[in-house]
Amino acid sequence: MRSVIVKATLAATLMGAGLGVGPASAAGWHDVHERWAPYVESALTLPAARYCGTFDLKSEPVIQDIRVKVLQRWDNGKPRQEKYVGPLIVRVTNLSTGASSHQNLSGHATVLYRADGTMESYEMNGPVGMGFPAGSDGLSQGFYRLTGHHLVTFDADGTRHLALDHGAELNLCNVVG
Repeated sequence: MRSVIVKATLAATLMGAGLGVGPASAAGWHDVHERWAPYVESALTLPAARYCGTFDLKSEPVIQDIRVKVLQRWDNGKPRQEKYVGPLIVRVTNLSTGASSHQNLSGHATVLYRADGTMESYEMNGPVGMGFPAGSDGLSQGFYRLTGHHLVTFDADGTRHLALDHGAELNLCNVVG
């Protein structure tokens, strides 16, 4: 009986602290305990004007076994926080010249979403791939392999900011340019 009372008291305390325990919270989101699920990374064609400047860049998975796990959900059912892990090897190709390079992007990331589904932050321990369009803050325009610990935040309009940089950045546009 004592353990039931302790558990009930702990749950009430955590809910009162806004830590999202239980089916809903005052913050509008809650923790979930869902299984890992497969995630398939699709090929991306990154337009020249937005990323590499003078050529379109294609990033195409060669090897992948990525998994995703939802850690928190908004009360509307949309994911609030997801974790991504697993191997990802891509071939990046300059679509003007055909020059290409294989890149290991097998790091892991935790993504935080707003209630409307737009990305709020992307925290990664790389190597991970991330595009920085023109107008981003912290890195010049390009598609990067980020190694180490990085945090990118997103304004509501999609503008990216490199908020934490504890690692190295390699602009893959320069590798195949």
